[in-house]
Amino acid sequence: MKKLDLLILKSPFIKQLFIITIFVFSTVFIPFLGSFCLILFPMILFVLGTINGEIKTVTAFFISCLLLLILSFLLNQATPLLPIITMGLSGLLAAKIVAQNKSTEKIIAYPALLIIALICFYFIYNSFEQSVHPWKFIQKYVASIIDANIKLYSQLPLAKEDIDFIKDNQHSITTAFTQIFPSLIVIFTVFIVWINILIGKIVLIKSGISQPKLMMLANWKTPDFFIWIFIISGGLTLIPNDDINFLALNIFLVICFVYLLQGFAIIGFIFQSKNVPAFLRFLFYFFIAIQQFLMIAIAAAGLFDIWVDFRKFFRKDHTTDIMS
Repeated sequence: MKKLDLLILKSPFIKQLFIITIFVFSTVFIPFLGSFCLILFPMILFVLGTINGEIKTVTAFFISCLLLLILSFLLNQATPLLPIITMGLSGLLAAKIVAQNKSTEKIIAYPALLIIALICFYFIYNSFEQSVHPWKFIQKYVASIIDANIKLYSQLPLAKEDIDFIKDNQHSITTAFTQIFPSLIVIFTVFIVWINILIGKIVLIKSGISQPKLMMLANWKTPDFFIWIFIISGGLTLIPNDDINFLALNIFLVICFVYLLQGFAIIGFIFQSKNVPAFLRFLFYFFIAIQQFLMIAIAAAGLFDIWVDFRKFFRKDHTTDIMS
């Protein structure tokens, strides 16, 4: 019996199933931590799928979801299974793309497109279920989020004038966020996938696994023609037409975010070439998180990298692959 217990504990599949199940159950049953578990879930399946193979990881993922459904049925509790499946599939897709040695753009873009497609499905399905236009449903969704945030801010030790200002301008804020909602979804999704791939790369390297395309993340550059999309979409935002302005503004924000990612890739390249300690890197990113205006400078660096090529000033060897 003891030998059987030891074999079970040493089984890679059982360990994998245990890890995935912990994340799946934490997403549902732990209120605050669950959100972080859901955000990082693609990284878990990406790493496990790369190390243990796609079939075993898919099987473990299916079993964990089945266990969650059974427990939710017994507890008579609704289960947010769609977000869990969405994030899990994005991680598995990333593992498959990396295994096929596809380009860096595809490693990020394909999982992000999968998540965006399922988000669109969610909004379209719920809008038809409630017999409202999808855009009206989005407006209601944005309004509910802003209203929830205002209630949260009211409970925090903030100045009453600031809270009253937000309440007085709630309608304008809702309208503004609804206008840029498509670009916010794209930006948030790509950022989540990017972070998961970066963390997953670090975990894989520590596990002794090196994927060639992942090593090129810090060398990544946006295609040159993006500058024309940036210029044209920026110019179209000035046209006094609601439909054109709406489309141009969302495209412009997405392109700005792409250049922000290129700016972060440049920073990652510099950190790696100078062997900056992990603690100082974390401190730098934390400083950016609390001083968001620095993101404008980083995005500008990504934009002007088209002409300047900042990496050449820090490149030790043109033949060396640098990791972010």
